[in-house]
Amino acid sequence: MGGSNQRDNRSMESGGCAEWYHEEFKKPLDEIKEDIFFRADNFRHEAWYGDLLMYTRIGVCQPRPEHMPELQKALKILGYPTHKAERNGKAYLAPGERQSRKNVQKNPHSREER
Repeated sequence: MGGSNQRDNRSMESGGCAEWYHEEFKKPLDEIKEDIFFRADNFRHEAWYGDLLMYTRIGVCQPRPEHMPELQKALKILGYPTHKAERNGKAYLAPGERQSRKNVQKNPHSREER
C-alpha cells in the first residue's frame, strides 16, 4: 500500500491520529489541505477544543491568542477556511479568507460622504 494514506492505517488508540495532525500543524497554513474523513472529535484532547466546537456551530470564535494558529489549522483540516479578524481590540477567527480593503466597496450612504 502507498505511504500517502498512512493515517488511515493507524489505530486511534495508538495516538496515530494526533501524531498525524501535529505533523500537519508544522506546515504553513496555506499548505494544509482539507481531510473530509477527519472528525472534529479527533481534537477533543486539545485545550482549544471548546473554541473549535463553538466555531463549527456558530461560525466564529474568540480563542486565546496562543491557541489561534493551531485552531486555525485544525479548522482548515476540517474544511473551514478562516481568517483572523479584530474588533474592539479583540481577536477572532471568522469564516473565509480575508478581503483586502481595496476590494470592499464603499457604502454610498456612509457619513463620510455627506
